[in-house]
Amino acid sequence: MHIITKDFVHRIDDKLLSADVALHARPFCVVIEWMKEKNITGDILDKRIWEPVMRIYKSLYPKGNFSIPSLMVGGVALRDAMYPVHINVAYGSFSIEPLKCIDISQSELEFIFQHYPEQGWRAFYGVCDLWDFGYGIDDLINMGSPAKELLCNARSSAVATPRILSGTDPDAAVQTACLMAELSIKASLIHLGLTGDQLKKLSHHLPKLAAELIKIKPSRNDERLLQACSNFPNYVESRYASHGMTRLELMALSMRALFVASEAIRRISQRNMANEMEDRSDCPSRPVL
Repeated sequence: MHIITKDFVHRIDDKLLSADVALHARPFCVVIEWMKEKNITGDILDKRIWEPVMRIYKSLYPKGNFSIPSLMVGGVALRDAMYPVHINVAYGSFSIEPLKCIDISQSELEFIFQHYPEQGWRAFYGVCDLWDFGYGIDDLINMGSPAKELLCNARSSAVATPRILSGTDPDAAVQTACLMAELSIKASLIHLGLTGDQLKKLSHHLPKLAAELIKIKPSRNDERLLQACSNFPNYVESRYASHGMTRLELMALSMRALFVASEAIRRISQRNMANEMEDRSDCPSRPVL
């Protein structure tokens, strides 16, 4: 069998890089190209091909992560800190323990539930929101939703918000949090049949957008959604002037925006872990946002 060369891997990798193929997927693509070029048939994961390819890739990208990435990485707020939440790729039937998705030590989590139980449960439901949001958007994109671009942009804002809040200069999180909420509702309205011109009339006004969504697709969380949407800053004005929000207030805003975004997506998808959890006898109602 022909031994794959570093020059070949490097050449194909450059093409894949230009085509925006993610790093974890590129070794697989290189192997396919090598097998085509050399007329090799058989197992793509044959270690005689795969092991040399991975050795070359690890020399090209010493710090590269070749693992299959999470579906999305969001975050939940506890006190004045943001904690990463990994929404992993899963297949078939599986169980989810929301609190185990949070990147936090068991001792700190126990401390939170002992001294700040409301925040603990808010984070619990925040993880449920992320599962509904992440998988709901993935489902909608794969089924060819007309709102694909808005859905992708909403997801990008949902990923960006906790990253910003994890840093030392969190003020820009106002923009991404508000965008996450607005784009999710607008994506849902587009998916449900509204036109771009109809959306323009609603502008950036979250309560009006929420009211329109409720009119078309009501649910048991209508009042909760309206209340959350009425408690956002004017993010157009906050682009040009200080919003005056403290770090704690920014954390609360991020969780509120996550609820609004996920609630919008729940109305047009088949994902609703949050309501399923809230219906359980061992889970209290979602804390006020």
